[in-house]
Order: sequence, then C-alpha cells, then structure tokens
Amino acid sequence: MNILNQPGFKSFFTYVLGFIFLTLFIYLGIPFFFDYENNKSDLEKKIFETFGLNLDLTNEVKYNIFPSPRLNLKNVEILNFSESSNNIGSVEKVILKIPFKKLVNFQMLDFDSAELINAVINIENSEINNFKNYLDNKVHEKSIQLIKSKINLSNKENLLFSANIKKLRISGKGLFSKLVLKGKIFDTKIKINYQNKKFNKNPAKNVAINFPEIGLNLKLSINPDKKNNETTHGNARVFFPNNQMYFDYILNNKILSISSSRLINNYFKGQLFGDLFLFPFLIFDLNLDINLLKFKNILNSKFIKNNKFLGKLIPINKKINGKINVKINKIPSSSNIINSGSANLEFKNTVLVVKKIKLNINNIGNINLMGKILQQKKKKLFIFNAKINLDNSEIFYSRFLIPKKSRIDLVPINFHGKIDLESYKISLDKLYFENESGQKELDEEELFFLQERINEIFSQNSLNNILKYQNLRKIIQSFFN
Repeated sequence: MNILNQPGFKSFFTYVLGFIFLTLFIYLGIPFFFDYENNKSDLEKKIFETFGLNLDLTNEVKYNIFPSPRLNLKNVEILNFSESSNNIGSVEKVILKIPFKKLVNFQMLDFDSAELINAVINIENSEINNFKNYLDNKVHEKSIQLIKSKINLSNKENLLFSANIKKLRISGKGLFSKLVLKGKIFDTKIKINYQNKKFNKNPAKNVAINFPEIGLNLKLSINPDKKNNETTHGNARVFFPNNQMYFDYILNNKILSISSSRLINNYFKGQLFGDLFLFPFLIFDLNLDINLLKFKNILNSKFIKNNKFLGKLIPINKKINGKINVKINKIPSSSNIINSGSANLEFKNTVLVVKKIKLNINNIGNINLMGKILQQKKKKLFIFNAKINLDNSEIFYSRFLIPKKSRIDLVPINFHGKIDLESYKISLDKLYFENESGQKELDEEELFFLQERINEIFSQNSLNNILKYQNLRKIIQSFFN
C-alpha cells in the first residue's frame, strides 16, 4: 500500500511542514524584540570589533527578515578609522547581515558583512596613515562594501580631489586581505585592486590601478623596509597606449624617490629619476634623460597635428608644482637639423616657467629659449626671449640651399615676443642682431613686416608641415630672397 494514500498522512505532512515554517518564522523574528535603543553603545561596539568601523547610531535601528536577516541603520555618522570620535562623514543607509545561527539573543548577535550605501567620507591627508593601518592591520574576513558613495581627500580646508564610488569592497582571509574599487575620479572611470599579504618573513602589497577610458594601467609592488617601518620600496610598471614605464622606488616620509627607470614609447626612449613630494600637494624634482628622441614620430603625432593641443593644457593645475630637467642625447631625422638638446622647466602656481631650452643645430649652432607659459585673461600664451647662434654659416647655407648671391655674414639674433598657443599667432616686441660694433635693432616697420610674414606662414600651414625639412627649407630660403 502506498503510504502517500493512507488516511491522515497528508494532514500529518502539512502539520509538520507548517510547524517547521512556524518555528523558523518565530526564530527569525526573535531580533524584532531586541532593545536596540538602550543597547546602541553595545551595538556600536560589536560593529567596531567586527569590522573596525567606528559608527555613531543616531537614529532608530530596524530589523528585517527579507531578503535575509539583517539590521538596517539610517543616517549614521562615521567616526574615523580609529577609536577617535572625530566625525569624518555620514552614510544614509547601513545594512548589517546577520548569520542564521546568531539570532537567539542580543549578546550572541553577530554580522556576516556590512554595506554602506550613499556615504560621504571626508579624509584629511593626516588621516591617510589611519586608513592605511585600517586596511593593513585589521583582519577583514567579514566583508565591507561601500556602494554609490563619495570620498573626498582634503588638506585642511583645501579639497585635493573627490572619488565617486560605484562599489568598494574590503575583504580578506587569514594573512591575506584585499580592496577592490570601481568608480570615477576626475570624471574618469577607475578600477583599483589592492592586495596585502601579511607573511612574517616576506610581507608584500600589490596595487593595480586601471583607467579603462584612457587605457592607462599601473601595477605597483610595495615592500616594507625591515629596518625602518616608515620606509617602503618596490617597483612599478605603467602602461599607456604605446607607452611603457618601469621604475624602482623608495617611499619615505611621503617622499617618493625614483632610483632607476626605463621609459619606452613611440616618441622617445630614456630614463626618469628624482623625487616626488606627495602631500599635501604634488611637488617634484625630476631628471629625464632621453637617449633617443624620434622627431619624425612627433611630427606625425596627434599632438602636433592638433593645433590647439598645447592650449588645452593651460592653465596647468595649481596643485602641480615642481622642477624637471630634460636632456636629449640624440634626435635622428632625415634633415639632421636639431641633433640634441636640453630643457630646464619649472611648474609654479599654474605657470610653466621655461628657465632654459637649448637646441643644438647640427654643426651649425644652437637656439636658446627662456620665458613662461601661462593664461593671461582669456589668452593662453608663451612669452619668450630667444637667441639664435649660427656659428657655422657655410654649413647653414649649404644645408638650406641658399644661393651664394643671397648670402650674408651671420650674427647672433635675439628676439622677444609671445605666441598664442591656440591660434599660434606670433607678436614680436623686439628683434636685434649682435655684431662686433654692438647691436642693430629692427625698427617698428621692419619688425611688423617680419611678424606678418611669420604669421602668414603659420596661417597657411599646420605646425607639423612647417617643421618638415622640405617646407622649413623653403621658408628659410624665402627670408634670403
């Protein structure tokens, strides 16, 4: 006889099933009766012990069964990454998921994970170490997620930057912890993957940062110094479309020192070394040695073809300040005009100060430039002083095919003026020649004629066409006719 067809079995089965569901419902409902209002301080302590989150529960705590047992907290204050009571932000909603076995009483209450939704966190640069310690020293076996939130990094009253967080997850297991972030910074998508391996003999951290919209990838290894806790060292790899950079570094007291490096791209090969001071603002003192500058590739690049490219970079961000010395050892080109050079540049409060640019004209002489690039009212200008030394007139005339009847004695040429970096229109203030008897300056009419002739050339040709040897030769010949 089939047991399913026996009288009363279906009723018994329904009774058992109903009893199980009723028992389960009663068990799941136990937390509804906890006195959260009078135990807020104990709940805050549980949250801190479980997640290392120092929260101030200002509003009512609510328990929900669906979609899983959880506490919902609203309008919560965030009090630092340590036991300090300094308010560093707020969050509209916090979800604390409760394990099934921990619903019996308030004392047993525990949490599997925490979700912070619509949070605004304000981190002072002085708090960076607290956040670093929170990531590295706290065991994050129970995950924390930050969703649809914002992080502001500031120095006292100055906002350094903001990051819009789509999702940030901190988790770990044993001696391994990690942070995964997806969001936007400077209105550009960013992905960050941070891993910390806390092994006794060889602790190590790895960071991968990706800007998918612009194709920039950074991979960084971080190794603590065994003798000095304030010092870390490691290596980094930076990949940008058609650009690669590898470097070794030492980080000590917020100073990043690049000891050796290798740069490879479509335009040059070289090495970068020097110091970057990271906080409160970015300040740098760098040296760039370029072994090989591919002049032809630069001429054909989108930067040169786009006449307004330089203008888009001005004014330079006021938070970027520092010095960079550039040395170019070799510039191969079909024309062999400029064969090497150097530049001494300083970024200072939105202005790029050109302390000195020297371009060596192959076996002929050199060009020296000084000045500054800045925004003046609505115009973006390069205000300059320049000097052209033509020491070997014979090679100069031969290279640019100047007829003998048009040749003159060449002397140093000095000129002052400015260039509009959006239109490339040149305004000459002064031009004079140096000779044995002194200086000979062009009068206003001669200066104006020369200025108009130069502007005519720039208006009829793009910059990359002007810099090509055949076109440049014709332009120079025109000044000797």
